[in-house]
Amino acid sequence: MTASSGGELRAGVSAVALPVAVGTPMMGYGAREGPASGVRDPLHARALHLARGPERLLWVQCDLCLVGPSQADALRERIAARTCIAPGHVLVGCIHTHSGPDTGLLEQLTGKPEPAHASVLFEAVVEAGARAAAEAEPARLGVGRASARIGRNRRRADGPLDPDVLLVRVDAADGAPRALVYVHGCHPTALGHENLLFSADWTAAAGREIESALPGATAIFALGAHADVDPRTRGLLDMGIPGQSLGVGFEEADALGRELGAAVAEAAARIETDADAPVGVASTRLPIPVHPGAPDPEARRARLAELRAEALAGLGVADDPAYGTQDFYRLEREHTADLPVAERRLRVAKLRRYLRDRTAETFAGGLLPEVEVQALRVGGARLLALPLEATVDVGLDWKRRLGSADAAVLSIGNGWLRYLPHPANFAEPDAALKYEVLMSTLVPDAATRLLDAGEALHAALDGPAARTAPGEAA
Repeated sequence: MTASSGGELRAGVSAVALPVAVGTPMMGYGAREGPASGVRDPLHARALHLARGPERLLWVQCDLCLVGPSQADALRERIAARTCIAPGHVLVGCIHTHSGPDTGLLEQLTGKPEPAHASVLFEAVVEAGARAAAEAEPARLGVGRASARIGRNRRRADGPLDPDVLLVRVDAADGAPRALVYVHGCHPTALGHENLLFSADWTAAAGREIESALPGATAIFALGAHADVDPRTRGLLDMGIPGQSLGVGFEEADALGRELGAAVAEAAARIETDADAPVGVASTRLPIPVHPGAPDPEARRARLAELRAEALAGLGVADDPAYGTQDFYRLEREHTADLPVAERRLRVAKLRRYLRDRTAETFAGGLLPEVEVQALRVGGARLLALPLEATVDVGLDWKRRLGSADAAVLSIGNGWLRYLPHPANFAEPDAALKYEVLMSTLVPDAATRLLDAGEALHAALDGPAARTAPGEAA
């Protein structure tokens, strides 16, 4: 399918509050103790509907940490039933705040009923999509970029960082601002596990700054290639050092958001919108093996047994067939806490590699999951939504392939299958000690496969005349 160029451009925007209650479990930090004690920032599902002729796109961004692919698919089906927009043309994304409510992901993975607090949240997500679709009116659209350095690479001090913030501005036909989508690759984790108040983290202050500068616009944050980028208020992520999920206070988190929001607002004011901007959506699903990538069940069992024995030997404990995942985390704490950092790092990494491979099938829903790739053409922006947390190198590779700075990977788009490192990240000398690799689900060349598929989808969306060769300026 090619990006539509015929017919009137129409847009609808909505923001629906997510109902959250004191006492609801929070999501994002394993070290957090206790449920939510209050609400610091109101949370929302924000939706943007774009249509030109028969081509329709409905994009819903939620102030939530995570949803699984099957949860996202269910939401897309429900939104489709309300709007008559094909599920493949609906994108449900999460901003990945670690101060948001639990979404029932664990229950979904283990086949248990959806908790009531998650059902209420999802009703609001569907309503946001339905309202945006119902309120479409003639519109103009433009794309721009801002620059911000509120994050830092957490894998290594000299690691890559992409300061770009990709902007999509949507105006009414008379030029009045209606929405400003901003895509950036930085974890919303300035707040730490000690925080028990619901919050959208630094994105809350960023949104307020943008909406103050552009009266009438709804600011919509979308998470870019961020997997190895934390707010600069944090240091390097080292699995040998416990307690690293402690955060900063609201004042410092807000300062980060205002800094980025001010840069976005300044750049957005310069964007010229166009009633002829194209809109296009295409998607496909690829079968990609999970770790450890063994060719058959017997080989997989043998490999897992080998990794398990190595992990337990590193902890100095005898095996017990009854050990579950939480038992292994307990043993890790008990048997590595007093070790020197370098030694602890090695032993923790061995255990986490075993747990990664052991749980990969559960997180993916099978040994060879069908992973969705969704391509979006929004004006001059070329977006790629993936149900994973992509590292900076994945996002930079996407820009290189498209030959455009107005390109971005959208992480946690239509679900979450844990981390997506670039093959280059797996090849680094200390890759086996890095959190992002040890939290990945798919085999090391998964990013290449997904980017290849996205490139083909965008070639079809753009059409031969609009295609830019890799490396050329767009």
